[in-house]
Amino acid sequence: MTEVQARLAELRTALPEKEIDALLVTTPENRRYLTGFTGSAGLLLVTRTAAHLVADGRYYERVGQEAPDVLLVRGGTAPLDALEPLVAETGVARIGFEADHVTVAQLEKFQRKVPKAEWVPIAGMVERLRLVKSASELAALRRALALADRAMEHAWAVVLPGMTERELAWRIEVFMREHGAQAVAFDLIVAAGEHGALPHHASGARPIAAGEPIVVDIGARLDGYHSDLTRTFTLGPATDPEYAHVWHVVEAANQAGRAALRAGATGVEVDRAARGVIEAAGYGEAFGHGLGHGVGLQIHESPRLSPAADEVPLSLGSVVTIEPGIYLPGRFGVRIEDVAVIGPGGAEILTGVAKPMVVEPAAMAVS
Repeated sequence: MTEVQARLAELRTALPEKEIDALLVTTPENRRYLTGFTGSAGLLLVTRTAAHLVADGRYYERVGQEAPDVLLVRGGTAPLDALEPLVAETGVARIGFEADHVTVAQLEKFQRKVPKAEWVPIAGMVERLRLVKSASELAALRRALALADRAMEHAWAVVLPGMTERELAWRIEVFMREHGAQAVAFDLIVAAGEHGALPHHASGARPIAAGEPIVVDIGARLDGYHSDLTRTFTLGPATDPEYAHVWHVVEAANQAGRAALRAGATGVEVDRAARGVIEAAGYGEAFGHGLGHGVGLQIHESPRLSPAADEVPLSLGSVVTIEPGIYLPGRFGVRIEDVAVIGPGGAEILTGVAKPMVVEPAAMAVS
């Protein structure tokens, strides 16, 4: 049995539990996970006996190449029109749809095209399967993370005072593209000085100065899987006397999160372990986001490490970020992020790059 066949078989076992005859999968990541098909569009109808992928004319050949375990339905220029005859052919009456992703307008289209079916909202059915990464998924994640590690080292080698945030972000992106990335995982963040206090700062034209904290948050997409990595450093000795203390508090919180990450713990508990370190140091109000999130086919996916996470125990094989931060408005921010897989002995850190608090690029030292 192939990996795709095993995933489809596991999904089918859950259909009777949800009292549905089929699940219509429209989310690109879920569609890829269940079939191997990487195209941008397609309707995947998984019944209790088969999987049918309705594709438009752009993708007939690709479906055959990438998704041999599904039945291709040729949808021409209007794949949605092929849905009603397919439903009639398969005899399904109750069809689940991805309630977390389907808009009201999309649901109304499904109902108009297939009026005789009963459409049932189903949440998280495929995402629950994706929580536990297979050996092949972990291998892809390791490759993506290794590329991010190398890109961070490249950033340290090329960054100089006077370079803008945007220029450094571009140099990192070019490096990742030239070394195999399909794309960046998100808009890369280079946040210098006071911009570091903005967790999702958009890299801009601000020049980077020696001695100020710089938050660099990067990631690559490779073989469909994402990496996510953050380091905070200064170029030469820090000019703010509080920087070193804050950096060490954040790194201690990162270590506490690692120690708490294990199968059976909840995302709330892991977050609390790291957050407690920051609160004990007096910076509780300066840590305004969750500790981490799942990463895989999406840059943000389940499970969550957060005060607002659900109480479902974490599973062996889940991959999450650990990214505590302290943000001091108008001054600077510090975030240190690693990626870990939950193994039998707890957290196995997949991130390999160093964590320098201060960077002395060779070009800067020569000057």
